[in-house]
This record gives sequence, C-alpha cells and structure tokens, in this order.
Amino acid sequence: MLNHDGLQDMIISEYDFLYLPIDFGSRSNLGYAFLNFTTSVAAMRFYKSFNNFSWKDSMFLNTPKICKIRPARIQGRDGNVSHFKNKYFQCDTDKFLPVLFSPPRNGSTSRTLPTPIGNCQRRRRRMHI
Repeated sequence: MLNHDGLQDMIISEYDFLYLPIDFGSRSNLGYAFLNFTTSVAAMRFYKSFNNFSWKDSMFLNTPKICKIRPARIQGRDGNVSHFKNKYFQCDTDKFLPVLFSPPRNGSTSRTLPTPIGNCQRRRRRMHI
C-alpha cells in the first residue's frame, strides 16, 4: 500500500501460528504457507495487501508468481495446533516444524520466540559395511 507521499506503509497484522511447508529434499518451501491471524481485521488487512500481489520486480524476488490468499480448511490457532501436534515431519531440525507464537508476532518489532508444534522424524543414517 502506498501512502500520500508515494511511500510504502508498513502493514502490521498480528499472527500466532505459522507453517511454511518444506520440500525436505531441496530444503526449499513449497510456495505456500499457513498463517493464523489474531483478528479478522488483521486477516483482512493482510489479504488486501497481498492478495494478487506480483512478486515480479519486487525487491525480494524476480519471479512472475502471483500471491493468492485462500482460507484454509483448518481454522484458528487451536485447530491448527491440534492438527499438527502429533504429526511427524521428515526433517532433522525443529526449524522446519509449524510454530506457535505466544504472545503473537506483529510483523514489526515484536520478537516472540516460536514454540515448535509437531515432531521431527530424524533420518537414520545408513551403516555401510
């Protein structure tokens, strides 16, 4: 969003759950994420700012991909935590797990430490004889 001076305003929306699915072979994201916003206003603010956003010529990526915001099948922090808490992920570190933020993060100055949700199914190393 641009303000009256043509400068981009920072959009702040609090969120308390984040999951960025990863291709564990390449260690890159699959191109989508799950976020739980703490209010409908925060969700709508994010939607208005990023739905149909073009990454082409952005300062982060040079790709023709377009951001599409869609509601998830599972809604709410508690619903997401319940869904993922007993899941196993083919990863060797907690940094790839879904995370819970308490208190919520706001995309600005708050630096809440994440609490991992789910479990890593650490890969076993093969013994060569």
